[in-house]
Amino acid sequence: PNYNFAPILDRKKKKKLTTNQSLLPRIKKGSQTRPHAKRPPNQLKMHLMYYLDENGKRVYTLKKSNPEGKVTESAHPARFSPDDKFSRQRVALKKRFGIYLPDTPLPKPL
Repeated sequence: PNYNFAPILDRKKKKKLTTNQSLLPRIKKGSQTRPHAKRPPNQLKMHLMYYLDENGKRVYTLKKSNPEGKVTESAHPARFSPDDKFSRQRVALKKRFGIYLPDTPLPKPL
């Protein structure tokens, strides 16, 4: 059989497309579905925050203040770096004030 494939044409621009271009989805300029689209300046990032209730339990929220008006704390842990330059000073301060966890005895198992 004789297979003569017609080139794939972009109907709007009337020009030949390569096979890679024809297989890619066409995305409108300014669309939010593009992976490299930037967030509009009026949209803020949402960070999970928490505050302590009367019983001392955490209440998670996206707001920056709790109902009493106090500032909430971030629910995300701090970044860890294996190349911590100041760990020796941090350990020394914790030992000085008695809050260094490896020095506390382990609770007896039940």
